[in-house]
Amino acid sequence: MEFKTKQDDFEASINMIPLVDIMLVLLIIFMIAAPVLKYSFEVNTPEATSSTPTEQAEDTPIVTVTKDEKIRLNGIIISSLDELQNYLAKLKPKEILVEADKSVRYGFVISIMDVIKQQGIEKVGLVTQKKSEKYE
Repeated sequence: MEFKTKQDDFEASINMIPLVDIMLVLLIIFMIAAPVLKYSFEVNTPEATSSTPTEQAEDTPIVTVTKDEKIRLNGIIISSLDELQNYLAKLKPKEILVEADKSVRYGFVISIMDVIKQQGIEKVGLVTQKKSEKYE
């Protein structure tokens, strides 16, 4: 004959509702943060007084050149100019933006623009910052 004790009546279980709530909040945070982190590279673009903001289409590719002359196309690391040429041949964009650090060699930027022109892309934009006016 078995006797029931009070400990047998107690059933331990994990409450799943707080866990699901936390996971949904984390999912929302990562969904918001992911697009911001996708294209954030440390590039100090040159300043220009005639710089005007323009509308950029969502599908316009951006070639980014960091100060240590590393090339990225829409966040994808490109190891050589030939690889950049292959990617551009696959994308076949009508226009492209070049965002280069101001300390990058002029000749290196020209070689990138040459690869872009070889792919038949005639509309090339250079990304700059608006020069802040200093009062003297």
